[in-house]
Amino acid sequence: MPIELLKSLRFITPGIIIILFWAFLGSVTGDWKIVVPKSISDFGSHLPAIVAAVVYYLTPLRDWANRKHFDSINQNIRRRMVSIGGGNLESPRSEWPKLRRLFYKIVDSDGSLKLHAKRAYFNGYIWTTIADTKAIAIFFATYALLHHFLFSSQSALIGLAIFAFLAIICWPIGEIVTRKHKEIGDEQLAIIEQFHRCQVLKYFLEDG
Repeated sequence: MPIELLKSLRFITPGIIIILFWAFLGSVTGDWKIVVPKSISDFGSHLPAIVAAVVYYLTPLRDWANRKHFDSINQNIRRRMVSIGGGNLESPRSEWPKLRRLFYKIVDSDGSLKLHAKRAYFNGYIWTTIADTKAIAIFFATYALLHHFLFSSQSALIGLAIFAFLAIICWPIGEIVTRKHKEIGDEQLAIIEQFHRCQVLKYFLEDG
């Protein structure tokens, strides 16, 4: 799958999830119905979902949902790169923002690493989708509970249970996908250690 398509999917997927969740909650409670818009006025039923999607894009909810796994993967690469280059973890050159540029520079220069990078991009899409689902499910579970109290909707509790279940199940799935991402990174690092070690050594020698 082309990287450009994956990037586009990562951008639009949260909005799709929000609309699906909104339609599901409306179906469960019977309080609203999502229809395929045929005119401008038909977008009224989509407005709350559209607003929620915009809010999601403008807030750090995705980063919060994925921060733990994201940092874990980056630190795994960072430690291995420092080890390959005989560097010092406390050195400014070992900081991830700087070391990341070296890592991706090497990846872009090696065809075999690019193949692994494509796998990483696809796995990353699955990874962020799970994080999006978790964050959005927590939001909708909270809203379903609020809807229950505000409108005395017993059916909203069904939505609450489903959204809570989705949020909970995303945790172990996220851990599995994170391990897969680390495995792909480790395969890349093994190639870097075997064929690009001199470049990493040179990078850390400049530290002295």
